[in-house]
Amino acid sequence: MADIPVQIVLRPYASALPLAAFAFGVGNVMYSAYLLHWIPATEASLLAVVLLAFVAPLELVPSIMAFITRDGGGATSYAIFGAVWLVQGVNLWTHAPEQNHTEALFLLCLALCLLLLAVITFKGKPLLGAILSVAVLRTTGAAAIARWGLPTISTLTGWAGLLLAALAFYSAFAFLEEDVTGKLSALTFRTGEAKAAMEGSLDEQTKLLEREAGIRKQL
Repeated sequence: MADIPVQIVLRPYASALPLAAFAFGVGNVMYSAYLLHWIPATEASLLAVVLLAFVAPLELVPSIMAFITRDGGGATSYAIFGAVWLVQGVNLWTHAPEQNHTEALFLLCLALCLLLLAVITFKGKPLLGAILSVAVLRTTGAAAIARWGLPTISTLTGWAGLLLAALAFYSAFAFLEEDVTGKLSALTFRTGEAKAAMEGSLDEQTKLLEREAGIRKQL
């Protein structure tokens, strides 16, 4: 039997980075405000609505788009963040105890995941690597709050969250500018393959396509 030619069709999509970064920034501002007592404890349920209805969906949708657009690292990060916002929203909604071992252990596992993601991300997208690094500090602080509930740790974690939000808003603007202009932006600090993704030819972008998940036989 003669070999049947195979065609692989690629479709252009808008970048998921700006939406994910904006949602991440809003989520960190809101949750940090709660830790710093700018939002009173009596409004925990309202904060939960914001996290569940706004932040989490706007993180999970970009994760799906990132998988479709062959960005495994971004997709993994967004999916994890989206699920974490769901957990935090449910905790606030159900008025879970401020000090509990379950949440502390969960957040420590999350911090480890983020640390590993940061190490990989720094190789091509140092801006996202910096965001993930600060997220590790914030998440570790949140784990300490869940375990011991110390006011000092809560304050430091709140300010770390605001720094994280500032980085997220900056990255959202930088990646949105890049997506709108279709050109590499100096604001994103891309290096290596991430830089080549914006400047390389179509042949360079697709030279390893036959080895990618969805094309090869096994993951």
